[in-house]
Amino acid sequence: MSNTVYSLFTGALGDFRRTWRSMAYTDLAYKLIAFAVLTPATTGLLYWMRAGTSDRVVADVDIAVFFFTTPVGIITLILGGSLIVAITALETACLMAVGMGRTQGATLNARTALRFGAAHAFNVFRLTALMVRRIMLGLVPFALAAGLVYLGLLRDHDINYYLAQHPPQFWIAAVLVAIIVIALVFLLVRTIGRWALAMPMVLFENISPRRALAESAARGRDSHALIVRALAVWAGVAIVLISASTWLVQFLGREVAPQLAGSLFLLLLFIAALALAGVVLALAVGIFNFSIFSLIITKLYLGIGKPQLSASAMAGYDSLGPRRFTARERAYIATFAMLAAIGFGLFAFLADRGQSPVLIIAHRGSSATAPENTLAAFRLAADQHTDFIELDVQESLDGQVLVVHDSDLMKVGYNPTKIWDGEASALRSIDIGSFKDPQFSSERVPTLAEALAACKGRCKVIVELKSYGHNQRLEERVAKIVEDAGMENDCVFMSLDRNMVQRMKTLRPSWRVGLLVAKAIGDLTELKADFLAVEARMATRRFVRRAHAAGQDVYIWTVNDPAWMFVGLSRGVDGLITDKPDIARRVIERRALMSGPQRFLAAELIRFGATTDALAAENALRP
Repeated sequence: MSNTVYSLFTGALGDFRRTWRSMAYTDLAYKLIAFAVLTPATTGLLYWMRAGTSDRVVADVDIAVFFFTTPVGIITLILGGSLIVAITALETACLMAVGMGRTQGATLNARTALRFGAAHAFNVFRLTALMVRRIMLGLVPFALAAGLVYLGLLRDHDINYYLAQHPPQFWIAAVLVAIIVIALVFLLVRTIGRWALAMPMVLFENISPRRALAESAARGRDSHALIVRALAVWAGVAIVLISASTWLVQFLGREVAPQLAGSLFLLLLFIAALALAGVVLALAVGIFNFSIFSLIITKLYLGIGKPQLSASAMAGYDSLGPRRFTARERAYIATFAMLAAIGFGLFAFLADRGQSPVLIIAHRGSSATAPENTLAAFRLAADQHTDFIELDVQESLDGQVLVVHDSDLMKVGYNPTKIWDGEASALRSIDIGSFKDPQFSSERVPTLAEALAACKGRCKVIVELKSYGHNQRLEERVAKIVEDAGMENDCVFMSLDRNMVQRMKTLRPSWRVGLLVAKAIGDLTELKADFLAVEARMATRRFVRRAHAAGQDVYIWTVNDPAWMFVGLSRGVDGLITDKPDIARRVIERRALMSGPQRFLAAELIRFGATTDALAAENALRP
């Protein structure tokens, strides 16, 4: 065998042409089993492992704390990673069996290939578990190195200062982290080259996973570069195919859908057909990519792995070849698929037809134009008819409640004093407006009382309780200030810190207190917050429906792109947290004037990748 990347690919393509039917049926059947059984079972197991702990729902920083510092979290991380990788590895094993069978004169169909995978499932899991454990241990030094870079260079000031201003320390840290990442990638590439032959050894030689990893490294010692090049080329081809198929569906959607805006029936029919075509195309690309990967690994094993095939490796798995669907069965499948696609399109239209009121929430005021968390930003947002202003509060050293987001004023005022270490009078003497524009040079850190006075009678306020670990009596002081301002009915509260949410709710049970979340594992509705303010990508239709069923509103942040605002509206969110409340108001008003089909069309065009400018220019969307 000529062991070059070119010969590997041409050989794999030739094998695929001869076995594509068996490969396709096997992969389709396995994907169905994985979707219906394996993935839900894995999710259920991991949920069960957390169910007996106090960490059934973890969010943001608590995710890392749970997985890296608690025994249950560490076990869940390793077991979960092993099972997830094993599901993919087992798919590869079934396809490898088809490829290896051809070289041994055996013909496997989907049923026998799946039987082969099932017979070797436990050893595949043992192999992936061993790989995951070793990789995780190997990551520890790199994580520690990155942590030391952060501690040494990025701890003096709030991280937002470094991200916004890019001082020299930021670039030094970036270079050091880049070096760490390059070293990590080198190690991972080397590891892939050493372990690439382990799977076929476990499957076809019946050796233990631990020995297979050692044997793979030893037998492929002189060919690691070839293995890496072959897999790199495969990865490149796979990425190109996935990108091209995604682009094609989006292109057809953007070009054809607007032409059908005059007929809801034709639009629904086209969306259904395009959705079906997209699914079929994605499945075809996935099957091809997985099949070629499996065949390349098999050919590498046969060519450079010094195979010692077990006599019983393929015994009992021969078949009469792939079963062909009858014409009637193909017609049933096509009809079912088309009905499902039409149902999907109709559901998407019906889910988007509602027009419930949506709140506009100015994030730190109208902070795209005016400096964040200043009276100027609050007044401008009120002028732009925002419904709520969102602001952040902390306590100064002398117990004053100040409106500040970061732990210091470096980003907005180039002052390194920590808020909890500074007297309010000193902090309030700092210019926090000039960083945005010299016209705002008179802006200073406002107190919560001043901010409420600026908003009273003009808009309501969402008070975010910041938690940097130095609070004294923040919740009590905020409650008193709000009551003194007479704005009990015009303020709601939220925090990233669950304990602060609970304390605020305990202090004032009748007030609305919500949870602010960027990432989460588990069902957030279990936390019983009055509302959920989540990162925009978390707010899927399913998430919003679940929250509404639990009586919780959903606000999304931070949405500044009109297209993303429209997506949020189409998913049924209750509020848009944005730096541009004026833009949000125009989007909501424009959408309110649209017909049901127009709103549906706009949502679908965004899903197909249409830009904001393209939507604005689309005649079919004009009210």
